[in-house]
Amino acid sequence: MSDEVVMSLLTRALQSGDEYLAAAVHPAVLPTQRQSLEKLLFATSRGKRQLAAAPYAPASLLEALASDDDPKVRIRVARNPSTPARALGRLAGGDASTALLSAIAAHKNAEPAILAVMQGMESPDIRAALCGNPKTPLKTLRALLPAATLAERKILAGNPNADAAMLRDLWDSGDIYVRAEVAAHPAAGPGLMDEAKRSLDPLVRRMLAANPAVTQDTLVALLSDPEAAVRAAAVRHLAPDDHAPERLASDPSSTVRRAEARHFTLPASAAARLAGDRDHWVRRWLARNPGTPDFVLRRLASDPESEVRRGVGRNRSCAVDLLRELAQDPVPWVRAGVALREDAPVDILHRLGEQSDIDVISAVGRNARTPPSILERIVRHENADVRRAVILNKRAPRSALEAVLEDPYPLNRALLARHPSLSFADLETMLRDPEPQVRFTAADALVKRPRPN
Repeated sequence: MSDEVVMSLLTRALQSGDEYLAAAVHPAVLPTQRQSLEKLLFATSRGKRQLAAAPYAPASLLEALASDDDPKVRIRVARNPSTPARALGRLAGGDASTALLSAIAAHKNAEPAILAVMQGMESPDIRAALCGNPKTPLKTLRALLPAATLAERKILAGNPNADAAMLRDLWDSGDIYVRAEVAAHPAAGPGLMDEAKRSLDPLVRRMLAANPAVTQDTLVALLSDPEAAVRAAAVRHLAPDDHAPERLASDPSSTVRRAEARHFTLPASAAARLAGDRDHWVRRWLARNPGTPDFVLRRLASDPESEVRRGVGRNRSCAVDLLRELAQDPVPWVRAGVALREDAPVDILHRLGEQSDIDVISAVGRNARTPPSILERIVRHENADVRRAVILNKRAPRSALEAVLEDPYPLNRALLARHPSLSFADLETMLRDPEPQVRFTAADALVKRPRPN
């Protein structure tokens, strides 16, 4: 950003009284200049409360609002996912209510040191938040365990900071649902995983099969589990050498066959069998699998289900000649899938860009490979969603975007303000937009973009 741009925005915000411009420029100015902006932004209780909850509120403003006298403002700051750690520390150090502390205890940006001092609090909401926060240190989690309810133990068992010793305590003192969470935890260790494998409850065995640290030997053993959900979970994590494709491709459960159709090392014989599966979801997953052999994809390209054919068109392994066939499919949704591919030949994009179906031309408009001449035509479409497709195309040149600088739909203008192809002059023009969110987005983009030489 340039000092000239910042000072221009600061002056414009103060002279016009525009709160949205003031919010956008607040992080970029000096502390003394922020005070002037805060007089404008914090003039009313209603305005402060709205700003404290706004998802677009910059961290600098949330820090300032963390010291506000209004408890409704502070609680909204604590619940705002963008609130930085320093502001949360300030909130926790003041006269904090249980609701405020609960929000801090659950916040993803809360520092471990802040969370550690809350461990002795009696509030169920605070305890539950601490149990589930991945920032809560292990020492604090252990301190919460002795008095934890079953519901809290289940949350503790899913915390990534839990270690093997703590998970053992949870397994020994928990119900089926706690044990299921323990079985899924990467830190469970061989002993607990072996007990989970022998569990009589299918939920525990299914969660074990989904554990990223489970051994391949265990997964192979779970392939013979009587419960289809367990077998399907095991299939998803099987390594190539431990695969049993012929048996799995003929499994009586469609859930297992669907998982098999997604496996990244599916042999040709199993793929051929699954291509004729009666369950269309099996064929859909197979059509999207980049490991599916070419001869199977060609068979699926003629499938009676349009979603299967679309899957083939979206598959990165689909051959160009097959793409050309699918680009002429009678169902527009299939053709739209082809139009989204950035490796689609330009002549296909030209042909699809001339069609009338909204899904098809929107897909062409989103495609980064679409030539500017086509984008310039699509962006003038009467449908706002079609025009937005071009706006969301990060490779769209300014020549294609000029037509939507004054788009009648405010959301399109707000999204347009983020586009890298707009000039500084374009963004400065958008500062006068009647829609507040457009003005904020344009100002924010000006602040964050380097000024060209």
